Amino acid sequence: MKNRRIKAWVLCCVILLPLLLTGCFNYHDINKVTFPTSVIFDVDDLGKSILYLDCIKPYRSTNDSSDKGRRIIYKGEGKTAMEALEDINRVSSYKLDYSQTRAYIFTEKAARNGIKKFLDLINNNSDFQIKPSAFVYYGDVEDLLDTVSGDEEYLGLFLNDLVGKEKYNSKSVRSNINYYLSNTLMGGNTALLTSIDLKEDALDKKVEINGASIFKDNVLVEKIDVENTLMYNMLMGGAKSGVLEATNPNSKSDFISLEILDSSVKDTLNYEDGKFKLIKEVNVDVAISEIQGNLVVDQSVLDYIVYNEEEYINGYMEYIFNKYKEKDLDIFDIKRLAEMYFPKEDIEDPLSIADLEVRTKLTIKGTGVAKDSL
Repeated sequence: MKNRRIKAWVLCCVILLPLLLTGCFNYHDINKVTFPTSVIFDVDDLGKSILYLDCIKPYRSTNDSSDKGRRIIYKGEGKTAMEALEDINRVSSYKLDYSQTRAYIFTEKAARNGIKKFLDLINNNSDFQIKPSAFVYYGDVEDLLDTVSGDEEYLGLFLNDLVGKEKYNSKSVRSNINYYLSNTLMGGNTALLTSIDLKEDALDKKVEINGASIFKDNVLVEKIDVENTLMYNMLMGGAKSGVLEATNPNSKSDFISLEILDSSVKDTLNYEDGKFKLIKEVNVDVAISEIQGNLVVDQSVLDYIVYNEEEYINGYMEYIFNKYKEKDLDIFDIKRLAEMYFPKEDIEDPLSIADLEVRTKLTIKGTGVAKDSL
């Protein structure tokens, strides 16, 4: 009797299991779907919404195991972002599937106009995802779409690979829609997105990650250049690569390149006498990667490099903090930290009464003797 029950149970599982499994696209289905790899949000001079979809139209055959596909670009316009999307749907002969979307791109014009309406579309429309990376593009959209070719044929996939390859890229900041939406709901409603533009290469133009863009209340208000982005990432504990430069003590016209291997930050927020003090303990591991001129690397040279770079980092970080504090841009999450550590204190504008103290500890690893490395 027991064996019969076991056999009946196994038989039921075998019968029911296929009902629980979900299948993927078959050849017939995939030939009737178009996949947008990136969505570009723009506006015209009258504030009308403009959407561009950079798509892959795949084709697979049971007689040919290779993947085939072609690139399709759609453009839609409307008073709202949803209307612009419907404008595209009217000219698309196949269903648009956003499961392969890898990048949302806001033009500078759209960003300065405010991106809330586009965020509402992404957040409320079930077709869209909130995991893709987000960027602000500085330049002409048609130039951007014309530039991608070869390994950059599909803009969304290229940007996804670029961000993935440069996971610890000191030129960029952590930015996807999910992170952005979460950040704008906390603290001072300030968040950053990665900036991209076109760089003149040897033969043509290339898409380049170039700093970060600051949003306050979903409006682009400031751009951080590459140099400041590196220091900002170090200040926030996100710099896992990059290069610092120190002067050669034997020749003030020559430099020593220090490659950042890792960095971390410990935050402490104190509140005394009606003032906040944010203490950042920054630990940076570096390696000497290049030396211009002649230099014997001994302990005195290492001490010289460490002291000067620590002072440089401390001063630069405090400069960046004060620069954006004066502009009332809480990119350092002072308000959020105040809410976390001092929830009972009712302080309307913590950033205005906050000061920064940076304590950098630089560690040089893998040193030896180097001479005339150029």
